[in-house]
Amino acid sequence: MGSSQAQDSFDGAACWAERGRARKYDSQDNRAFYQSALVRLLDGAPTLAGRGIDLGCGTGFSTEVLVKRYPGVAWHGIDVADSMLDLARAKPSVAGATFARAAAESLPFPDASVDVMVANFSWHWFGEAAGREVRRVLRPAGWLLATVPLRLFSGAAGNRALARVLLAGRRHFAPRSSQGLRFQAVRELLPGNVCVARHELQIGRETFADARAMLDALGSRGALAAIFGEDAPASLDAPAPLDFTWPFALVHLQAE
Repeated sequence: MGSSQAQDSFDGAACWAERGRARKYDSQDNRAFYQSALVRLLDGAPTLAGRGIDLGCGTGFSTEVLVKRYPGVAWHGIDVADSMLDLARAKPSVAGATFARAAAESLPFPDASVDVMVANFSWHWFGEAAGREVRRVLRPAGWLLATVPLRLFSGAAGNRALARVLLAGRRHFAPRSSQGLRFQAVRELLPGNVCVARHELQIGRETFADARAMLDALGSRGALAAIFGEDAPASLDAPAPLDFTWPFALVHLQAE
């Protein structure tokens, strides 16, 4: 992905959130979904200290957990959407954290000034330059902890229904990183010498009352925008209830 695609990634995430969607995103169901993924990510994580970044923090779901679990870390939330950041800043549960608007491809931190980066279900929105930029600001022996959605086949009825829409419009829907990464590629998020301390496939499962409920949930999380861009399906021909799975990778990478 070249620099123009990196800018497209930045603009796409920001535009989706700023179009009146931040408040719908900031729901208790979504909070539970993202925090559950983060708890899996932090299992077996190294001892963290110093300066930490919640990269692509959204409305602060992950920041809430990080502040509570690692109170000795100076946490900073970074996101491209002002509407998301406004909601995060208003939460007492993230008191003590600071928030700033910035792209993962252009971080407002000096070289080798950050001890840990956490990217919980956000990396697929970033451009290729994000890896180099994260590596730039990480100190030697600093950590990147990430949950990354994967482009992986699922036999669940909800996944198959969305796959049929993509297949039917394959001449229209261009492959993009926001649709998910390949599992092996997640080991290579950071350039240079890296210690891969953890790299695991995880599956999240949900059951929705019907296709409308599934589309509403995926739409509120930005998943439909990530997969389809501006042309997300308004309806699906799928039986109820509807199972859906979220294949994602957990990775702990240490810069050497």
